[in-house]
Amino acid sequence: MSGTPRRLDPDHDMYDWAAVELHRLRKERNAGHREIADIIGRDRSLISKIEAGECRLQEDAADRIDRAWTTGGLLGRIIRWAKSRHSSEWREERAASESTAGQIRIWALGWIPVLAQTEDYARAVFVEGGRQDVEQAVRAVMERQKILERDHPPLVWLLIDQDALEHQVGSRDVHRAQLARLLELAESPEWTVRIVRRSAGGHVGRDGAFELYRVGNEDIPYTETLGPGRLVRDASETAQYEVWFRRIGDVAESKHASLALIREIMEGFR
Repeated sequence: MSGTPRRLDPDHDMYDWAAVELHRLRKERNAGHREIADIIGRDRSLISKIEAGECRLQEDAADRIDRAWTTGGLLGRIIRWAKSRHSSEWREERAASESTAGQIRIWALGWIPVLAQTEDYARAVFVEGGRQDVEQAVRAVMERQKILERDHPPLVWLLIDQDALEHQVGSRDVHRAQLARLLELAESPEWTVRIVRRSAGGHVGRDGAFELYRVGNEDIPYTETLGPGRLVRDASETAQYEVWFRRIGDVAESKHASLALIREIMEGFR
């Protein structure tokens, strides 16, 4: 890696803490990168990157090292704590990932997703949700949508639940204008919108909404929850979200059938 190495901050970043602990444990045992690489079944260059803070120690690797070195589960506990935290840091990382993504895949369960929201719909979402700083929150939504105005905007694949289209947010006019905006995006070359009908029944998407950002060659999932969401950095978990997105797509309507359904629902709000 060229340039000045990043300074680790184990007091404020739990992944940095794991990196520092890994280095300490390795030195205590007079072990080299090769020994750890053999334990987790990876190339030794990865170990130096983890200790330098260039890559993050993954949960399965941490557990393998804990077992091999009888650490009492130290490394795995740190990683699980890091993965389960809810803080503004995740939102900041999500914003950075979204703003630089070349491709975005979205599974929307309860609301029209932020990137497709009209200003009035976004305002109604926050008002009905009891937010105090409504106008500030609306401005944040509009700011996020500026990535759609880039010279090379991201390609967006949206799978959306039928209930999100039919559940009125704001007045009938506000909701109809929102559906018209979604239809406009769905007909653009950068977007593919497919609806999962209510008749699709039970499927994996019922567990919650999420987004997948493709940044370079990396896919970064972000799961939506009540309150701060969670950015997923574990490679094994990322692969699972990719599978889930495909499985939700298996029960979604075709692009053309979805456009027809949006028009039909929109007419119901006249």
